[in-house]
Amino acid sequence: MVQIAAHAPSSGDVPGPFRAFLRRGATTSFRLGAGSVAAMLATWWLLTALHVVPRDFLPTPGDVAAAGWEVATQGYRGTTLGGNTLSTLGRLAGGFGLAVLFGVPLGLWMGMNRVVAAALDWIVQFMRPLPPLSYMILLILWLGTGDRSKSALLFLTAFPIVVAASAAGVAQVKRQRIQAALALGAGRTQVFRHVVLPSAAPMILTGLQIALAASFSTVVSAELMAATDGLGWMVISASHFLRNDIILLCILILGLLGVALAWVLRRIDARLVHWRGRDT
Repeated sequence: MVQIAAHAPSSGDVPGPFRAFLRRGATTSFRLGAGSVAAMLATWWLLTALHVVPRDFLPTPGDVAAAGWEVATQGYRGTTLGGNTLSTLGRLAGGFGLAVLFGVPLGLWMGMNRVVAAALDWIVQFMRPLPPLSYMILLILWLGTGDRSKSALLFLTAFPIVVAASAAGVAQVKRQRIQAALALGAGRTQVFRHVVLPSAAPMILTGLQIALAASFSTVVSAELMAATDGLGWMVISASHFLRNDIILLCILILGLLGVALAWVLRRIDARLVHWRGRDT
């Protein structure tokens, strides 16, 4: 196995002022990131403190923190903040999980079988660019306004992305590796397990990250249209009562959840595809 050079440029290729930054590594990156967040919060506070933006339109950070404490301790319209968060995550897990369960095997099959690929590729490519909310109304008519329609919408959002990424991962496997494994006496199952699947895994994991991001934005949009709980429902409900503090609270929670979910998938990627960046 041949080690490929790291993607980051060597210190000799980097201008002098930036070499110290590369040497400091993760600590400096963390400090810069934390500083950027602090600067954003300070700018937010200044905009409200100096009345650049009316407080009715942009609540202060203190107002949002107070709204968070209120919702956490007293609930919101008969629901709890934790319950609404779990409702959103549950819908996401259901639809995205089904897409992974069925999409990855189908994509692998398409990548390994030309007949299956020819039969299904046009359908997958047709579904992939479709805006998910374009068929939300149909799903509500067919499945009702409950979780079934939202899970189906999330499934249809993530499924074509997962299938396309899995098929592309198999398609990029070098033929020489398969031929070498067969020449050494490996069977079809062994070739798939030890050559095809490891080679396709980086593309599959990348596709899962893209599909998760698309599903996460879609579940909130679905809750805005028809729901009785969830963070998206809290946003649309709070807008009816001009509770901009609760709207901003939900936006912050959604952003943090998105960052956390992306981090989890990146950790899974690093754990399962530990050979990424090497010529396998």
